[in-house]
Formats: sequence, structure tokens, C-alpha cells
Amino acid sequence: MIGRTSLLRLTLLLSVALLLNPGGCASTKQSKFYTLQALSGTSDTPSQTKSGERISVGVGPVNFPDYLDRPQIVTRTGPNELSIAEYHRWGGPLEDNFTRILAENLSLLLDSDRVAMFPWQESSKVDYQVRGNVLQLDGELGNQAVLVARWAVYGDEGKQALIAQKSIIKAPVKGSGYQDLVMAVNETLNELSREIASALKVLHKAKPSN
Repeated sequence: MIGRTSLLRLTLLLSVALLLNPGGCASTKQSKFYTLQALSGTSDTPSQTKSGERISVGVGPVNFPDYLDRPQIVTRTGPNELSIAEYHRWGGPLEDNFTRILAENLSLLLDSDRVAMFPWQESSKVDYQVRGNVLQLDGELGNQAVLVARWAVYGDEGKQALIAQKSIIKAPVKGSGYQDLVMAVNETLNELSREIASALKVLHKAKPSN
């Protein structure tokens, strides 16, 4: 029978062994974090008013579905089945990241630094307001990412609807990892940015001079 002193010694030896060999313990799996990135480069077709003033745009609000209101990345595993990746997460709220990158992209594509995110200051007058509702933003690993969004452009300080569209954008996932999926999701956002920028350019070009 082991005495009390021997038991204390054995416990101490085991504690020291664990400290010297931490690999003997089960390690906690580390989460990976991802973020969307804005377009790089410069716009080829600057958008200016007839007096040379840059077009001003307000972006937002952009609403997201409840299933994306979580830090984990959501993927599709079947027609009506979703998978939530516990160890692959967005670096911040996806809705905020998406809206901020959309605003940055429009600033680049319109060659204008007069692009503000909702809510902007009352003193900031905008030529157009872009509002959106994201219906789907996910994808399948190794397959494709899908963005479905309804968006509208408003004039007259957000009082007059000028154009309303639904965009369905798909991008191939060029790999089997979550980084590949995020890059494809990013490309769907870039394409949506281009569609909205094109619509704004057409509207602004047709805007009558004061």
C-alpha cells in the first residue's frame, strides 16, 4: 500500500513530467480567421459631374439573413443543408465587413473619395444611396460560392427609387480549403460592386445639369 509521502512524491513527479512534455496533453484546436478584401488598382473610367465634382454615394443599410449572423463560416452541404465551421471564422461581423468592402470598391470604381457608409452625417449630402438585402452568401468547398442580393439605388436624399435589381453571382472555388472559399466569396462581392458601379455611372451620366 502506497504511503501518503510516496503518493505526494508520485503526484509531484507526474506534474513535472507533464510540464516537461506538454505534447502529452491533448492540444486545443486553433481557429482560423478570414476577412474580405477590397479591389486593388485604379479606376479606368473616372466618374465626375459636368463641373468636375466627384460623384457622392452613400452605401447602406445592407441587411443580411439570420443564418449568416454568426462568426463561423457557413457552407452548403446539400440543397437544404448548411454546415457551420467551428474552427473557420470571420475576423469580424460579416455584414460590416461586406458593407465596408462594398463602399471601398465603389470608391475605387467610381474614382471618388465621396463614398460614405450608413449612417453618414446629416451634413453629408449624397447624390445616390445604395441599399441592399443579401439573400444568400455561402458556397460549397471545392465547388462554387454564390451571392444572391437585391439592391436599389435611390436619389433625392434617399426618397426616390431610381433603379432596383436582383443579382445572382457565382464564382468557382479553386481549391478544397476555406481560404479558397473565402477568395471565391470575395470575387462575388467584387462582381456585385462592378454591377452597382456601372448602374451608378449610367444614372449619373443621364442626370440633367442644374
